[in-house]
Amino acid sequence: MSSARLTIDLAALEANYRIFERVGSIGAVVKADAYGLGVGPVTRRLLRSGCADFFVAHAREGIEVALLLQNERVKGRVWVFEGFTGWNAELIAESGLIPVLNSASQIDAFRRAGGGQCGLHIDTGMQRLGVPFEQIDSLNARGLQVELLLTHFACADTPEHPLNALQMQRFDTIRQLFYGVPVSVGGSAALLGSYVQHLPSKHVSRPGIGLFGGNPLNSGQNPMLTVAVLEARVVQIREVSAGTPLGYGASFETKRVTRIATVGVGYADGVSRALSNRGAFAVNGSRAPILGRVSMDLTQIDVTDVDVAEGDWIEVMGHTVTLDDVARTAGTVSYEILTGLGPRLERIYRE
Repeated sequence: MSSARLTIDLAALEANYRIFERVGSIGAVVKADAYGLGVGPVTRRLLRSGCADFFVAHAREGIEVALLLQNERVKGRVWVFEGFTGWNAELIAESGLIPVLNSASQIDAFRRAGGGQCGLHIDTGMQRLGVPFEQIDSLNARGLQVELLLTHFACADTPEHPLNALQMQRFDTIRQLFYGVPVSVGGSAALLGSYVQHLPSKHVSRPGIGLFGGNPLNSGQNPMLTVAVLEARVVQIREVSAGTPLGYGASFETKRVTRIATVGVGYADGVSRALSNRGAFAVNGSRAPILGRVSMDLTQIDVTDVDVAEGDWIEVMGHTVTLDDVARTAGTVSYEILTGLGPRLERIYRE
């Protein structure tokens, strides 16, 4: 038996997939072990939901997804964001992965290697991966079997940001040069914006965080269902007097007689140390503040006003203290919280 468990609701995952499905043909971003939730079970459920396009960051991640498709005897495409490189060329050729080409040098290398299906990523303003939009007129794309034209919005989670309109305008211009090629724009946030209404019928969306329950937008109510629930057992309970210092560094001192529960989960499991003295867990739907520093394996919470006993399961993150709550309190994003979930957590998949 484990002291901490992560329950992944695959039915909620599929329901979130259906929300995005309304905007057209969609794929799924399953990089980083499906955002920490387990690429095998997640991919199999998405396959059952009708998904046929999967996006990963690195070729080695793509191999695992390609093998899943093969074992399930389902046709699908696995796109590799890093493109065609000196370190992944053999992996791509052997596994049938499709590189998303990001530069003129990648295009030349891919052509010399024999070419084949590929995606072409145009950087319309993020200054990260992709062919800079200013270079598109001089780009030699002859002989490429471009199956998807991609771009990525830097500020899609903030719809009113002026860079969104500029990137949309640039991509509208560029996609006219690749008439008939299906397009793919952004992730979850972009799909909830107004731009999708102007996309051609042939497009492949690529949601990520929204599939896994995070709010794709920076504000407003989260339209996605909770997919991941992290729970841990209470290992010990004690009562201390007012003025008692707690934990490493004695960073918290009690103001009253306090009942403390020590919970069997810590930063080795993905509970950010930034939640020290700031975050909360949930006991029977009530928030219980974190007291002192989060340590590697244990976290102390105030249970003075709630009913809980040693051995009970309490919610670390889920329906009461949501993924986005945790991210905001920790001063980060939901992506980092999910991908930081530790490998020693017992993972339970609920159909």
